[in-house]
Formats: sequence, C-alpha cells, structure tokens
Amino acid sequence: MLNLADPENLNSPVTMHKDTTLKLVQQMLTTTPPGFSTADAAQIAGRQYGIRATVSSLVSERDQNFRLDAVDGNRYVLKISNTAEYREVVEFQNQALAHVALKDPSLPLPRVIPGLDGQLHSSVDSHGKKHFIRVYSWLEGVLLDDTAVGTELVNDMGRLLARLGLALSDFDHHGSDPPLLWDMKRAAGLRELLPAIEDQDLLKQIGVTLDRFEMHVLPILNTLRKQVIHNDMNPGNVLVDEEQPDRISGLIDFGDMVKSPLIIDLAVAAAYQLEKGQDPLAGALPMVAGYHAVCPLQRTEMELLADLIRTRLITSLLIASYRVRLFPENRDYLMISFNSARAFLAALEELSAGEALQRIQAACQVR
Repeated sequence: MLNLADPENLNSPVTMHKDTTLKLVQQMLTTTPPGFSTADAAQIAGRQYGIRATVSSLVSERDQNFRLDAVDGNRYVLKISNTAEYREVVEFQNQALAHVALKDPSLPLPRVIPGLDGQLHSSVDSHGKKHFIRVYSWLEGVLLDDTAVGTELVNDMGRLLARLGLALSDFDHHGSDPPLLWDMKRAAGLRELLPAIEDQDLLKQIGVTLDRFEMHVLPILNTLRKQVIHNDMNPGNVLVDEEQPDRISGLIDFGDMVKSPLIIDLAVAAAYQLEKGQDPLAGALPMVAGYHAVCPLQRTEMELLADLIRTRLITSLLIASYRVRLFPENRDYLMISFNSARAFLAALEELSAGEALQRIQAACQVR
C-alpha cells in the first residue's frame, strides 16, 4: 500500500547532524535502498504528477530511479530517495536546480518538474517507511563512460563546469552543507578508514597525502572562495550527443552537491581525466584551461589543485577498500578502478608542487 506523506514533517532539519566519516560510510552502505516496483512508480507518477507513462528501471546505487515514457511523448526521471535522506537536502538540491534554470537556462541540466500540488518534491509511505519523490526532465544522450574523450571535449567539460559554478555563485540554502562523505573539505576524517588499507606501501602513500592535506591544504582551503558546487563531474554523469559525440548534451546527478571551496569542483572533475603513464596531469590540463577561460582561477587555487586531485584519489581508494571489507563477495566490482587510482596517486607524488603549478599556469596561460 502506497500512502502520501507530509513532506514538511519528514526528516526534519533538527535531525541533520555532523557524523564521523566512519558512521557516514556505514549509513551510506547499510541503509536499504527503496524497493518500489515499476507498477508502484507508474502509480506515483500518475497520482502525484499527472504523468501517465510506461516505466522502466534505471541504475542507481542508493536511491531508485525510473524512466518515464509518457503517453504525450515526453520523458522524465522519477527519483525515489533512500529513506535516510534529509528533507532539507532534497529541498536544497531542488532549489539549486531551479536557481540555475533562471540564471543560465542554456545549461544542459535536468529541470525539476512540480507535482500536481505545485511543490518540487513530495513523499510516499511504503511499509512504514517514508521516501521523498522527485521528477526531473529527461536529457537525451549517451554516457561519456561509453565514449572516447578527446581534448576538445575535456576542455568543453571544464567550460561547462565553470558556467555552472558561475550560475550557482549567488545561491545558498540552509541545507547546503550536509554531512556528505565525498565533501573534500572534510577529508581529514578519512583517517578513520585507514585500517581498511592492507598494503603497507599504499598506506604510507595515503598517509603522506592526508598529512599534507591537514598541514598545508586545509588551513588555506578555508580562506578561499566558497559556494555551492556540483562536486561530481565524473564520466558517468556527463551525457554527449549520440550523433555528435564531441558535443555535451547534459550533466546529471546532483546528489553530491554541497557548499565547499569552489576549486574542489574542478579538482574532483580533473581527477577523472588523468592519463596513464608518466604524465598523468596532462589529461586534465585541457579541462583546467577550459574552466579558467570561463571562471579565472586564483593563484592560490592553482597552487592547491594538484593536492586536491590527490586527495580525491585517496578518498576513492579508502572508500573502495572499506566497502570490500563489508562486501567481500563484490570485490571485483568494487575494486574495478582501484589500481588506476593507485597508479595515478603514485605518479602525481613524483610531481613536485612547483612543477604542478607551472603546468597548471601554462595551461591557463598565466605567467
């Protein structure tokens, strides 16, 4: 039985607190995802949004996403949030997308579709558990994961991310700073996950990066410009035109959005563009250049960028290792990117801070 719930009384702001990194990992991995059927999703779409559609499931790790092919020819995404989600975070994400749609409507982002009651989110009760419901416009395209990435496309990704940052520069919300596991300004808390690393050489490398983050990066990071950022431009969240694979058709998944230093947005995205071999930074430099052309980087941001890329890499390594301890039967899947992240970390450690800064400045044509 599906029952409508009052979104104003669900997961109130007073319950959102700052947990330890280990507790956040445990919550993220042990909270059961929603278990709605496609028939349930069709019922929700019709009753709460007036959308009559054929429904199919989409891949999602913690929430549930469904594709809605409406009878009127339009397409949508129905998102049913994990029951552990906070109401104010849902409101924050919705309001951020609505803000960007007004500030820069040409950005290829999903639009939040209001329900029949005019609200940007609703909720549903299933088997005693309440879940937030949202509907987004569908963006056409194929995932960048499945596409060869050239220099110009990487440059365009940097430009798109910078445009999004500019559109969000004057936006804020009381839910913009949730206890997010992937929020890099909280990276010092990753020490709690160090026991998950079995290889002593890797443990030493990660420790060095964490030490540098705490002693040299964090004190400066707190002085930099800070705003709401996307925080997850990885290839699985970028869509390209199927007919013109060198043209970006969309940026999706705003679930890791957070208020944090602006440079972190670029560092996260750049960490996914590193190249194998002796010069890993080369693959990310076109993105840095594209970003800088739209939103000029400050000197201090350039100085911290390589360290922040390394910090993102150790975040991925630590979380993957911890997940393997919880789900050893899924080791092959969970560790699929582990070796490449480890290799990138080792290669970047060979690059001095001065050399990294020179490369970044040269890419931005800054003297």
